Amino acid sequence: MAATVGTGESSGGSKKRFGDNAEINVTPFVDVMLVLLIIFMVAAPLATVNIKLDLPPPSADSPPLPVEPVFVSLQDTGQIFIGTQSTGEVEATWVTFRQVLSDKTGGDYKRKIFVRADQKTKYADVMKMMDEIQDSGYHELSLVAEDVVD
Repeated sequence: MAATVGTGESSGGSKKRFGDNAEINVTPFVDVMLVLLIIFMVAAPLATVNIKLDLPPPSADSPPLPVEPVFVSLQDTGQIFIGTQSTGEVEATWVTFRQVLSDKTGGDYKRKIFVRADQKTKYADVMKMMDEIQDSGYHELSLVAEDVVD
């Protein structure tokens, strides 16, 4: 079943052909845009909130230098090393761990502690070390990870 449209010959009746309408009716588009404009004009002042702030005056002093972090390293052999990049690392045991950590941090419990562990180290040993650090009073812990490239 086939049909042709618009030729007038086989359309079965009238031989009138309507011209193509290439004009776009923009009136509905303009109406919608005007409504959106009015909505945004009304809603924009309601969205601003005035909060009074009592800010301190700006100072020309430079911020204090960040404190160097302390690294705690655990190897798969069970050796523990504690230290910073500038002062070097000192070997510690589980018995002397808290004392050496306190010496390296200077007793500053807000000091950042970076925990490193060998890839072959047991997870339980790493958790034991992190618990020991937290039990010593240091709660700023970060784990150090390295990307392994094959």
